[in-house]
Amino acid sequence: MAKKFTREAIESLLLRVREEDQKAFAELLSVYEPLVGSEVARHSKGLGAQDAEDLRQVALLAVCRAARNFDLSQSEVEFGLYAKVCVTNALASQLRVIRRRLHEVSADSAFFTQNLPDREDPARRIMEEEALSALHARIRAVLSPYENCVWALHAAGYRTGEIAKCLAKDPHSVENAVYRIHQKLRRELGSCD
Repeated sequence: MAKKFTREAIESLLLRVREEDQKAFAELLSVYEPLVGSEVARHSKGLGAQDAEDLRQVALLAVCRAARNFDLSQSEVEFGLYAKVCVTNALASQLRVIRRRLHEVSADSAFFTQNLPDREDPARRIMEEEALSALHARIRAVLSPYENCVWALHAAGYRTGEIAKCLAKDPHSVENAVYRIHQKLRRELGSCD
């Protein structure tokens, strides 16, 4: 059974997260992992592994932003509810992006696949999705929670300034994180050159 956290314990974690305490952030994520998991599962029905993983990264970033933006001076709303609303809104927004992309891709692919003699092998697609999932798991294991947040945004095409603004960080902190991420991934995954 999961450990029960009091409002005071959560607020203490939030304060430590705002002071860049990576252990506190990891602990906060572990507390809200069931929320992230259930919301991602609810929103990712019918999606491929990659899109589900994208939703998971968006949910983790939403918890990160919620931790930084939650108003500790108010007493009407618990952090858990605030985090759930933030996660749900972020996932709904990302789901619209995914559906729009899938609609565009299906319209484009319908034109191209009419003239193809072979259809894609479903077993091969499943194996590729599993390999991609395993790769994401390796990357998550190597990076710190903060680096995972930066990596998800960086991989999504956000620029350093945009990432810094989104995470309420100094741009130099983000640049350093991107550098560390590249170094760690080169060591872990080898050169892709």
